[in-house]
Amino acid sequence: MDMIRTVSLNLLLIGAWVYGQKSFEGSLTFTTKLEGAMASQMEEMLKGQLPERMITYYRGNKSRSEVGDMTIIVDGDAGYIYALNPALQSYQRSPIQPPQQDQPQPKITRTKEKTKILGQSVEKYMVEVPTDQGTVKMEIWAAPSLKVSETLGRTNALTRGAKVEGLPLRISMDVPGMDLKIIFLATQISQTPPDEALFRIPEGYVEDKSGGSDE
Repeated sequence: MDMIRTVSLNLLLIGAWVYGQKSFEGSLTFTTKLEGAMASQMEEMLKGQLPERMITYYRGNKSRSEVGDMTIIVDGDAGYIYALNPALQSYQRSPIQPPQQDQPQPKITRTKEKTKILGQSVEKYMVEVPTDQGTVKMEIWAAPSLKVSETLGRTNALTRGAKVEGLPLRISMDVPGMDLKIIFLATQISQTPPDEALFRIPEGYVEDKSGGSDE
C-alpha cells in the first residue's frame, strides 16, 4: 500500500505550477471518493488516509493543508515545510528542495477540453507520472484564473512537476496495478485571504527532530 500512502501525503501539498503576477489568496475545499472494482474493498481501509473532506489555504508564498488529522504548512518565504502533529503538539521541519532536474519528468498533454467547476473555467490535462510502483495516469482540470506562487507550485508533490496553468479543481488518478481510481473534487472556493496566524506554528508546539532536520 506504499502507493496509497504516497498519494495521501501528496494531497497535503495540493497546488499547481502557475503563470502571471497576482496569486490566488483564499481556500479550496475538496471531497474525495473512490471508483472502480476495488473501491468498496478499499474504502474502509483508506478512510484514515483519504478523509472525505480536506482544505488548503493560500496566502502569498504560504499554504496550509488539512487532511484528516494531518496538517502541512509550506512557508516559501522561510524555505521550509512543516508537518504538524496536533495530537502530540509537535512538528517536523524540512527544507524546501530545489527542482530536481535529474528526476524522471511527467508526461503532460494539454487537451482542448474545457468546462466549468464552481463557476471557474477549467482546462483538462492528461498526465503520466513515473513512480516506483508504476506509471500513475492522472486527469487534471485546472483553473487558469486561480494561480499560486512559483514556490507553492514547485512543492506540489502530487503533480510531480506537471506544469498545469492554475489550481487544479478536479484530479483523478488510477492506482497502478489495481482497478481503483481516486478522485479529488473542489466543492467550495473562498477568495477571502486567510488569517496569517494559520501559517504559523501554534504556540506550545515543540520541534520533533526524530525524523531528521537541516540542523
